[in-house]
Amino acid sequence: MFSGFEFVVIFIILILGLGVGIFVGKKLKFLSKETHINITSTIKEILPVSEFACLVYHYRDVVKHKDKEKILSWLTAPFTGKKAIYTIDGTVKLGFNGKEIKIKTSYNNIVVYMPKITILSHEMHPETFELYDEQTGLFSKYTLKDANDIELERKNEIESKITKNIDLFRQARESANQQFASLLENLPGIKGMYSIVFEWPPLTVEN
Repeated sequence: MFSGFEFVVIFIILILGLGVGIFVGKKLKFLSKETHINITSTIKEILPVSEFACLVYHYRDVVKHKDKEKILSWLTAPFTGKKAIYTIDGTVKLGFNGKEIKIKTSYNNIVVYMPKITILSHEMHPETFELYDEQTGLFSKYTLKDANDIELERKNEIESKITKNIDLFRQARESANQQFASLLENLPGIKGMYSIVFEWPPLTVEN
């Protein structure tokens, strides 16, 4: 049996041990939180905060256009038929808004939640225009408005095809993963301590 003095000593030791444990626990929790904040801040400084193009898609489009002026919905006007066949190059940039990137640390992983990839820009290059065939009617010539209307229609058709091309969006994701991983994995406090994990929204035909 413990004497009264020994009991008091043991009680004091237990109280001190409990206090030290609570202090150390809070300190570790604070350091862990501080480390998390530092890592998050460091990553945010590296990642883009505006639009980021992760894939540039170049194409050459063959445009075949044919049209006739109509007097009525079922009657075409004579000598107004026109058609053209030409090629033109274009560039589509796929990417996302960097402000939408979210970051979370989980054990030894840094999870980077990536936003949906979309078409950032689509440009046709008039300097690459090559005309292969053109026929116009006596009262029907191609105008600048015709060219703009045809270009807008073709742009919409091309973008519709691109948004349904899952492989193209998959390439864009892989490109972003490689570029960001090479940057993040070598940052101080991350290299050798954390693994970078990228999480993307579900990839669908509509993207």
